[in-house]
Amino acid sequence: MMTAPLAVAISEETFQPTPLPGIHETPALKGNARGDINQQGKHIQELVERINALPDFGARELVQDCLQSVLELHGDGLARIMQLIKNSGAPGREVSEALLNDKMVRGLLLIHGLHPVSLENRLKQALEKVRPYMKSHGGNVELIALENDFAKLRLSGNCKDCPSSAVTMELAVRQAIEEACPDLVGFEIEGVVEQSTATNHLPANAPKWTHLEGMTPLADAELRPLTVADVPVLIAKVGKNLYAYRDECPICETKLSLGKLESNILHCPAGHRFDICRAGASADGEAKHLQPFPLLATDEVIKISVR
Repeated sequence: MMTAPLAVAISEETFQPTPLPGIHETPALKGNARGDINQQGKHIQELVERINALPDFGARELVQDCLQSVLELHGDGLARIMQLIKNSGAPGREVSEALLNDKMVRGLLLIHGLHPVSLENRLKQALEKVRPYMKSHGGNVELIALENDFAKLRLSGNCKDCPSSAVTMELAVRQAIEEACPDLVGFEIEGVVEQSTATNHLPANAPKWTHLEGMTPLADAELRPLTVADVPVLIAKVGKNLYAYRDECPICETKLSLGKLESNILHCPAGHRFDICRAGASADGEAKHLQPFPLLATDEVIKISVR
């Protein structure tokens, strides 16, 4: 029997362990640190590629069959565990939710096709999760179609005069989908404004995320300056939402962190005003905007892209 080439797709987001309450890291667990797990995933992918490239057909077929059998064994075991949890009643539902909220377990379930939530529902949940952030930027996102595991989305209502607002929202949508639906074949987003070469609001489209490790929570209306990759950044909180901008007034070039935030209006030291919740648009009718940076905050981590 011919054995099809083994295909194992493992992304950097697939295996990211979620800290378990009440369980502290011990020396025996350090090998499972987040960075090591990502490296293990990449190493597995490299090994699979090397196996598929073996010149000896018999050896290649034998190794592929062995690995496929191991995967099937693990998949059957995971399926049995999930079934036992499901049959255990109310306590099982709590355990099931905890497992699905753990990125490592969720990744394994997706690989084996065992995730109990359909791709469409996970996609809708991802969009719903990011929708408050979208609306805070004056925009929204909707699912137009999902066919053959390929999604078509549309951005709407964003600040038409500020292309960086649309780019920022697009990056937020992409991040949410990649985390919740790594099994999605692909997706396209309509309504993204092309950024003019004359507009200098946002760095290159391709984000390079930086984790803001150890960042303490901000109070409402708090301004917090910091430096990310040698870029001066200002983090601001309005209500429950966080916003990130270059720490520089585009009109007078003074530090915004030396100003003050009143409701959603940021006053620079010279008195120029900008709407934090509207992609940094001028509140005085000026043509210039603040320079926003994509910032994504979850219960686990805060990420920012400045390049």
